[in-house]
Amino acid sequence: MHGIVRYFSLVVAILGGLMLGGTAFAQGNETRVIVPDLPGGAIVSGCYRSSGRIYGKYRFEFCLQQRGSYAVSGGGVRCSGRLDWSGRGAEVSVQLRRTSCGNGVAWSADTMTCRPNLLLGLLALIVNPNRPVLSSLTCNYTPVAGSGERPTRFTVRRID
Repeated sequence: MHGIVRYFSLVVAILGGLMLGGTAFAQGNETRVIVPDLPGGAIVSGCYRSSGRIYGKYRFEFCLQQRGSYAVSGGGVRCSGRLDWSGRGAEVSVQLRRTSCGNGVAWSADTMTCRPNLLLGLLALIVNPNRPVLSSLTCNYTPVAGSGERPTRFTVRRID
């Protein structure tokens, strides 16, 4: 019974954090997003991979670290680039830097915002309460204007 109460307490805490906002600590390899009822917040920094493919053919990975990076592969494209990111409340804002993929192809300077995936992210918090790491995020990806692509939403899972 105590585990169920703790689970619902975490659900309420994270939902409260999503609604009330807050700030993240300095970005780095142990950056945490402030989550009520979780002293010190939950660690969001780390590397993630999209669960499926974005735009039908691209596998997307990124790392939220001091020197943020991303990689795209699929459809004959393979490229790696840098990104800038910051956290505020329960949201992470990411700005990709345009990068050349070779053969006259480049990945555009797109943006995305990510939030903890409440179900999958909570499981990681419960499994390891001593090092509360978010294991999954839901991201809204917005391509630059004129790219011919539409905004998309996808889930990413921690890979490190």
